[in-house]
Amino acid sequence: MNRHATELGLVAALFAGAPSDVLAQPEVPACRLATADAKQVERTLGLALKGFQELGQPLPFDSVAVNPTSAPTTPRTLVAYVVSDATTSAVDGNGCVVKQPAVVRDEELDERSVRGGCVAAVTGGVIRCSADAVAIFGGTPDAASKLNPALLYVLSHELGHIAQGRPGEYAGRLQTINLAASRSEKLQVLQDACEPGLTKVEEDADAQAVRLLSIQLPKPPFREPTFSQRGSVLWGIDQLNLSANTWTSRALAREYSSQPTPHKAFVPTEFPTPDAKVKANAKRFVCEVLTRKTGTVSFPGRSGTHPTLEVRIQRVVEALRPLAASLPAIDGSREYQPVATLQNQLSEIFTFMYRENGKYLQAVQSSICTRVNSDKPTQGC
Repeated sequence: MNRHATELGLVAALFAGAPSDVLAQPEVPACRLATADAKQVERTLGLALKGFQELGQPLPFDSVAVNPTSAPTTPRTLVAYVVSDATTSAVDGNGCVVKQPAVVRDEELDERSVRGGCVAAVTGGVIRCSADAVAIFGGTPDAASKLNPALLYVLSHELGHIAQGRPGEYAGRLQTINLAASRSEKLQVLQDACEPGLTKVEEDADAQAVRLLSIQLPKPPFREPTFSQRGSVLWGIDQLNLSANTWTSRALAREYSSQPTPHKAFVPTEFPTPDAKVKANAKRFVCEVLTRKTGTVSFPGRSGTHPTLEVRIQRVVEALRPLAASLPAIDGSREYQPVATLQNQLSEIFTFMYRENGKYLQAVQSSICTRVNSDKPTQGC
């Protein structure tokens, strides 16, 4: 296997998530079950199940059990495990952590750890979540009374997979090209990244999760009373974006020494980005990849099993922004009105940026694909 293919394999492995069937994974010993956020997961899953009922798509569960140490005796029980992640050298033969730190930098996670944030079984009604992911997506300043919409999004996404009968995992994707490879090899990598991927399953699960967000965000325990109803929905979008970025960085950092930085062509500098600049950035990226002979370049691939983070957030914004616009903007807590007003204004700006960032990424990827699939991909380089 050549070097650039090996590097691509490493990055792909990080985002491949868990095995296709959670039930095929080793049993999680009690010593690996994280209890700190178990109640939050239980409450969020309960509300997500109610949301599916409101959508007219009830799931076959009447109750939720988080971190059970024996098989639930109640039928129609959705089971969730919050698993403490650990690398191979930190666990014993039973899967228990025997030394700290449990996650050793640059070492592979063990087989009981959850790589994709949360993963759902195709059958059996079982979800496994990384304790780190739950802490990030569920983080909230007042966990006793409020829940984080980011965790609702992630868990609803997994429930969507159970409804589909198809596996999946919450993740993102970057590809890395070794520029020392031959031009034909590099061109093939770029062309392969333009092929339609297996994103339909993930997109459908995302759509379900977004519909649930639209139902739940304006209401407690996801409603932030400091802000107006409109501001609270926009704040929920911000929380989701921040959590997703934090998790992506954490997932990469815990298995690799650093997160790859995408090529500058994938980082917009103005919104909306003029079409001429999109094409110029796409040209610069393709030219550098195909003509440079040293170093590496990372980029968000267009295909694969998951839409990119930017595109996912864009779709959340596009779905929730009309909802936010239809809600009152002046009903926040009076004593926090100055803060609420500022938050409303800032979130409007952030949601615009999230949406435009997703649009830019799709546009530049489309322009790149047009060039690399043309007869003269290096024309004008």
